[in-house]
Amino acid sequence: MRWTKEAPYLYRKRGVFYFSRRIPVDLEQHYSRSRIIISLRTKSLKAARARSASLAGNLDQTWLTLRWRDNGDPFDRFIVDQADESESRSSAPTMTEARDLYVQAKQNGRSITFRQAANRSVGHLIRLCGDKPIDIYTRVEANALRDKFVAQGLSKASVKRTLNVIRAIVNFAVRELGLDDVTTFSGIYLGDNIDNAINKRIPVPTDELRFIQSQCRNLNAAEAHP
Repeated sequence: MRWTKEAPYLYRKRGVFYFSRRIPVDLEQHYSRSRIIISLRTKSLKAARARSASLAGNLDQTWLTLRWRDNGDPFDRFIVDQADESESRSSAPTMTEARDLYVQAKQNGRSITFRQAANRSVGHLIRLCGDKPIDIYTRVEANALRDKFVAQGLSKASVKRTLNVIRAIVNFAVRELGLDDVTTFSGIYLGDNIDNAINKRIPVPTDELRFIQSQCRNLNAAEAHP
């Protein structure tokens, strides 16, 4: 392992760059470990810098949201119970109520993983933002959930799958109860294909290719002249 001074939050291990950032002490209760480490799967410093900056920005936004949730939004003192009034005026079900409605209606003939996926996806949202009427959640909260998944190192496919489950639950409740459309969890931006970029195959070094070719020639020669 070798730390690099070329960019913050980066170190190199066997030539491959890793993103590493310590969890702030005041947010440790939200994580199962004290440091986030993600392989960037690249040996290019330029690519590593770009990916590190993107991950660091997502983490900063996630930590800001967590701090505001834990300590209270600093702008709350300028608002007179606006959030409470919105929730009291909402006729929509809470997220857990919408989940139960969705599972109850669709679970027949499905495996136990169907219910588990719904519970797990909604659980992530509630732990971050609370259990609120489905039309009260904001885009900022939806993006914060996405950013939390990215910070935890989940693949783009996993993040998309979880958000799709939440969106399906919300859309089903909206249709069944005749509510106005709720688009908070629709079309969430998942980044500039960062998952595909991270999982892009690293080219085999030229010297290794030459070594393999040499070994193949030696084997062919041995077979030709036993």
